[in-house]
Amino acid sequence: MDGRRGALVEKLGYGAYWLFYVVSVCGALLHWRSGNELLAALCGFAAVTGALLIARTHPRPLAHG
Repeated sequence: MDGRRGALVEKLGYGAYWLFYVVSVCGALLHWRSGNELLAALCGFAAVTGALLIARTHPRPLAHG
């Protein structure tokens, strides 16, 4: 996508990955504290997936000379 609409969609997607990461980390901690190790592990896996998605879509600075 080009123009302002493309930039907005890109930022929304990036923000969605951050939201996914934060919610999954909170879920992992909540389930771990309540003694549900299986759901804590699933949420932890989701948090790692979110972190990888964030790293993959992170805007990289332009290389200089």
